[in-house]
Amino acid sequence: MKKIILIAGPSGAGKTTISDYLNEKYGIPRVLTHTTRPMRPGEKQNFSYHFETDESFKTLHFFEHIRYGSYQYGSSREALNLAWKKSDLVSLIVDIKGVYTYLKQLGNKVYFLYVTTSTKEELKERLLKRGDDPEKIKERVSGSELNLLPEDLKEYAHILVNDNLSETKSKLDSIVSRLEE
Repeated sequence: MKKIILIAGPSGAGKTTISDYLNEKYGIPRVLTHTTRPMRPGEKQNFSYHFETDESFKTLHFFEHIRYGSYQYGSSREALNLAWKKSDLVSLIVDIKGVYTYLKQLGNKVYFLYVTTSTKEELKERLLKRGDDPEKIKERVSGSELNLLPEDLKEYAHILVNDNLSETKSKLDSIVSRLEE
């Protein structure tokens, strides 16, 4: 059965690190998302993102999409199907709001992994280490950007406290072995 591991949680919790680990160790591809923003140096079409025009963006079937400034971003059914052609098990980093749509449309094909740390201080420290602006960090750990797990999603969430990377990897190994059964 085809499955998607949705990875959500606060900035700095380790979502990208986890997605990268799943890809490197198990060959679990990340579902590429779409954007209408211009390609940045080093990015590649259909590798970094599916880069779209406003017109091509309108033709896609989105689970979720959002506009930041004058650019659009989204995750589509088309991109998910492309990823599922490579592997029956794929991952996708999503905003907490996007989890609702995936659960509603895909039901038991979704494995929702909520990644967090045991303290906000740990998140702040990680964001500082990666070079985020200290003012932006304050906003991220205090407001809606914290991506806290809503009560009504707790029953679907597999919570992963990512304070220690080797322990996290061990937990991920266990998760993947269950999902591949």
